[in-house]
Amino acid sequence: MSATLLIENKAIVPKEFNKIARRYDLATGLSQGYGYDLEKSASLLQLKGDETVLDLCCGTGKSTAALLPFICSGKITGIDNSEEMLRAAREKFRAESESGKTEFLLYDAMQLPYEENSVDVIFMAYGLRNMPDYETCIRNLYRILKPGGKLLVHDYSLSENAWAKGYWKVLGYGFILPFCTLLTGESRIFSYLVRSVSRFLQPSALLALLQKNGFSDTHYVSHKGWREPILKAFYAVKPEDSV
Repeated sequence: MSATLLIENKAIVPKEFNKIARRYDLATGLSQGYGYDLEKSASLLQLKGDETVLDLCCGTGKSTAALLPFICSGKITGIDNSEEMLRAAREKFRAESESGKTEFLLYDAMQLPYEENSVDVIFMAYGLRNMPDYETCIRNLYRILKPGGKLLVHDYSLSENAWAKGYWKVLGYGFILPFCTLLTGESRIFSYLVRSVSRFLQPSALLALLQKNGFSDTHYVSHKGWREPILKAFYAVKPEDSV
């Protein structure tokens, strides 16, 4: 299976993640600031602590770990479409799940079984880029959020200049692909991930898509340091008066 096929048929991407689940944390650990960036994005939500939070495309739970310090009486539901990634997350957060603070469910983020206006917060890290239809996904997220509910999309979105694109190619093909392949023994999924970033929406296009589908107070924050040209946190709110 080639990276091109994964780009063309993103529905099969979760099966590729199954192959690297046991070594995923080791591979992402090579990325300086990976966990810190997730925590920074989670802090932008300014949670009160009692919210129901969907952690979409939670993988092995690194995004869940970033959200946990901000939740007291609320609950985080981690959702992913990779059985093995979820297995790793469940093992990692067994105590939190037993106490009712977290749960992990196998669902397709394009077909979430939630009613309209039923969720307080959605955190989606490195997930929207892997959806086969960005707009349909965003529309569905808007549908299940309560009025006043918050969405935070944490993902690679290349700054709108040629330099950022070249910079990403150097990082992707010079570091991410070879080192992650070495650690996991799998190259296809990482080749796909590098290419998917190059093809993903740039910041202004993603903000426009959020606004087109009803979200307000839309803006983004660039993460600092070497990640500034490539990694963004996109914040959006479902208006209080939405019907």
